Amino acid sequence: MINILFANFCMFVTFLYISGLLSQRYVVGVQSPSYIVKINAGLLFGIYGIILMYYAFPISPLLISDLRHLAIVVIASYLGWLPSLIAGFLIGVGRMLLFGLTASSISAAIGTCLIGILCGLVSCYRGKRLVKMLIMNLISLLIILLTLLINLKERGNIFELFTIQLVISTLGTLIIYTLTEHINASNKLFLQMKKNSETDHLTSLNNLRQFEQLLLERFMEAQHFNERLGVLAVDIDHFKKINDTYGHAAGDVVLQQLGRLLKSHTRSLDEVSRNGGEEFSVLVPGASRGEATALAERIRIAVENHSFELPDETKLKITVSIGAAVHPDTIHATDAKDLLEQADRELYRAKHAGRNQVCIASGR
Repeated sequence: MINILFANFCMFVTFLYISGLLSQRYVVGVQSPSYIVKINAGLLFGIYGIILMYYAFPISPLLISDLRHLAIVVIASYLGWLPSLIAGFLIGVGRMLLFGLTASSISAAIGTCLIGILCGLVSCYRGKRLVKMLIMNLISLLIILLTLLINLKERGNIFELFTIQLVISTLGTLIIYTLTEHINASNKLFLQMKKNSETDHLTSLNNLRQFEQLLLERFMEAQHFNERLGVLAVDIDHFKKINDTYGHAAGDVVLQQLGRLLKSHTRSLDEVSRNGGEEFSVLVPGASRGEATALAERIRIAVENHSFELPDETKLKITVSIGAAVHPDTIHATDAKDLLEQADRELYRAKHAGRNQVCIASGR
């Protein structure tokens, strides 16, 4: 029995490790997973439960048990009612398909589906996760006990055996909770580190490193699918004067507000980045020269008309100069680096032409 319990423990550790790797983007309490993710999670933990059925352990000479219900408990605790229902239904169907369509297998399958439903309901209530997991575990064992009472003819020491199963299952719940919380905390730290490495701390836009990575990826996609890619290089006019007159704290406020302004005047698929200092950039997938120019002009006008409010409630007006280049329309832009350099050259051309204007690279 100890050997089989150890095998169950090793399998659950493996299941949780794999699930942790797959769920690094969806930390509980940080990011809400989509319905597709929840459905896939339900299917995955349903498969886990089916596998656990093969590793049942004896609790008496005539009675064996397993920990399949803990797969439902875990997924219900972390992702809610939908994956709980899916996992419960899948384990129930697996019970009938793998062990034969008998009266006992049907009642066991119904019990498993009922466990999925009730664990899903418990997951909807507010409360500490460990408490909810222990309640779900107890409910699951009571349903299993009821199923045994229905199917067993000899019930002499069934409540004694139920106590053994309760102890094993509760210990398993505590161990699983500790592991899943550690995995969730690790994923949360991973997401935070990933965000810090990709995000500008002041504006919450993409930083230079992330911009360079996105530019390379979008350029390769544009080449592969024979599509256009626009790059806008945006620079605040006379920004040094703002810092010298109002202080660097005021300059930071201007940068933050400009970042929000750029996000609000670009499309959801456009990538806005702060490349450093007062320099920003916008990647515009699928844009023609005319569309890139129109977007750049819309940004320029929005900035010119916007009143930037400093911490001391001073209203400030600024302007930006914008250089634009579009692949494959831009002459001499053969790779991502050339495209960016062309946009930078157009930015400096706009600066030398008097600022507060848009210049776009010549077409082929």
